Amino acid sequence: MSRLAALLPAGKLSAGKLHEWAAGRAARGQILFTGTRRRMTSVTVRGDQMAAEMDGVCLRSRFLTDESVKASPAVVWIVEADLDRVARYKSWSPQFLDVVNPAYEQDRGRFAPQYRAFRYLILNTASSLSYMGQEPADGWRSWVIPHHHCNQTGWQLPEERIERPKVVGYIGEPVHLHDHDAIRDTVESLGMELRCFGASELDAYRQFDLGIAWTRRDPQRDDTRSNIKLTNFAAHGIPSVVCDYESYRDVDRALGGVCLIRPSLNGFLEGVRILATDSELRRSLAAKGPLAAERYSRKAVADQYRGAIRDARGESPFK
Repeated sequence: MSRLAALLPAGKLSAGKLHEWAAGRAARGQILFTGTRRRMTSVTVRGDQMAAEMDGVCLRSRFLTDESVKASPAVVWIVEADLDRVARYKSWSPQFLDVVNPAYEQDRGRFAPQYRAFRYLILNTASSLSYMGQEPADGWRSWVIPHHHCNQTGWQLPEERIERPKVVGYIGEPVHLHDHDAIRDTVESLGMELRCFGASELDAYRQFDLGIAWTRRDPQRDDTRSNIKLTNFAAHGIPSVVCDYESYRDVDRALGGVCLIRPSLNGFLEGVRILATDSELRRSLAAKGPLAAERYSRKAVADQYRGAIRDARGESPFK
């Protein structure tokens, strides 16, 4: 048996798993993004893409090695962690849990031990802490780090389409656009077309002249969901009407007004009418596109991760 064959794990691995196995053994001094699952949008956005930006590695926790963790500036767990590994790594490197969306009441008991296992948390919003139950004995340190946008080419909505909008667009899971028929009827009554695309069809942003994101009121969702849809609209220079999420308010405040935020369906539909008929308002919102593209770029968000890691490494036993 060759030396390489002797090192390979028992059983047959797919090409993707073999790549992760090799990456885990090659990682030295790199930030490690990890979790127990792979096929999640959160792993792609908060793991693969951030690892690429930060010269890190993203792989499932089963492929981590003790040597790579000991040499790593930090380990960032996404959504769910292997608690046995978290306990073993406790003094080796700062470990962050990127909570993404806190568990709802029916699942909170299952996730509570996960949350208490961590000192360091990455959150979508400051209010997320209110939905995570009892703190660990040494408390939590948390950082609100927004999601980055997907506009890697710098494309901006053209002036002629700002002036004469024809298409209202939504990208995401269909179940996350509530009251679809009422929205479609309003859009069509204004002489425009509503187009909806799946969460992975990111090139479709270039088809939109106005953007929408709408869910009915739900306290936990409104307090904790990410900024990602609004950030993508804003970074493309697409004026939008969105529901009242804390993360959306954070983005709107940071950019000095980049959307219309509405808490009720009637207010939301009226917002669509206002945006469709007020060209100066559309122009003022679209003008924030370059600023949004810079402030919520992968590079800018990666700098926030680096700041959190520096803060954590300043604490015992890592300093």
